[in-house]
Amino acid sequence: MVKIDAARGSSAKQTLVWYWMSEILTREHLAGSTGEVGAPILSRIYQFMSDGNIGYNQARKINYIPFPFAHAQISSMCSMFLIFLVPRLC
Repeated sequence: MVKIDAARGSSAKQTLVWYWMSEILTREHLAGSTGEVGAPILSRIYQFMSDGNIGYNQARKINYIPFPFAHAQISSMCSMFLIFLVPRLC
């Protein structure tokens, strides 16, 4: 197995641990130490691990992509308009 120190970056470390977990689950199932667990249950475990991996990568994309400055300024001006002007009109 590869050491986690060799992986560079948070995404690489997360992917490496995901591969470790998949490999351990596969090895244990092939060795018969998971007992009488059926294939649908094991496939559900793989699916949950994959969903977690996808969620992590989507959150990482949101964190690294900067919010456009012009959009932020327009949003703040619209909010100020709604907060101060609308109550006086109603």
